[in-house]
Amino acid sequence: MKKPEIFGIFISLLGGILWGFSGVCGQYLFTQKGISADWLVPYRLLFSGVVLLLFCARKNPENLFKPLLDLALLPRLLIFAILGLMLTQYSYFYSIELSNAAVATVIQYSAPAMIMLLLCISQRRLPKILELISLILASLGVVLLATHGDLSGLVISQKALFYCLLSAVCVCVYNLAPKRLNQKYPILLNLGWGMTIGAIVLSVSLKVWRLDGVNDLDGYLAFLAIVLFGTILAFSFYMLGVSLIGASKASLIACIEPVSAAFFAHFWLKTTFVFLDFVGFFMIISCIFLLSLDGFGHKKDIKNT
Repeated sequence: MKKPEIFGIFISLLGGILWGFSGVCGQYLFTQKGISADWLVPYRLLFSGVVLLLFCARKNPENLFKPLLDLALLPRLLIFAILGLMLTQYSYFYSIELSNAAVATVIQYSAPAMIMLLLCISQRRLPKILELISLILASLGVVLLATHGDLSGLVISQKALFYCLLSAVCVCVYNLAPKRLNQKYPILLNLGWGMTIGAIVLSVSLKVWRLDGVNDLDGYLAFLAIVLFGTILAFSFYMLGVSLIGASKASLIACIEPVSAAFFAHFWLKTTFVFLDFVGFFMIISCIFLLSLDGFGHKKDIKNT
């Protein structure tokens, strides 16, 4: 194995770990600092988006406003920003607020199975054997996490389950909507504008300036970790990994994210899990590996920011 490939594996792994850590930092703010997702997500998107736009402006200033001025692709940018990035991040962090980082992250990882199902519908074909097995595993994994095998009741609230699944659905939009945008403009530029637009829309909708935010050093550090480590560095590391080892390998390695979320949630925040939780984790993560064996991972780069 060559050094660039080894480094690509390492940097993709680090990106996935940081994504998981970011979710747990959100859980920390919700449970220990009394912060709401209504406050956290708009500011997370705004700070991250502005930093990415500043980076793009320094690297290639003449391209900075081109996505906004491209009237043919502007509707796709708005869909990507609002239905993709904004709703993905809000539903993900709100589901953490309602449950915990590990469960929210793992259920969000059912998105590849959903994307596979959407592709089957659009191509008017039945799922292949591995695709069908993946869909069943993802569905059973979500059921186990939500019920612990007792179908008469939920171990997480109906609201939490709804937002967990909404997060997974929005990941599908996030992955599918910007295809033409990313073919024409740099990914980081599209991501920067998507985050900034999403932040503005969400801030106005929630009147975020009226909400209480962090007010001590620990809170600011956790928020900084979400913006810096969980967004800017994690995505940059992941994209570097994609460039070195390819989207398929990088996306599989980044599946360390829910494991990372469970690890930090347990050892830092003392979140407890039962055996059936781990069975559910395994089922959902397994579906991604099965889809990659069928070549699906080579066609779509499945990742949330």
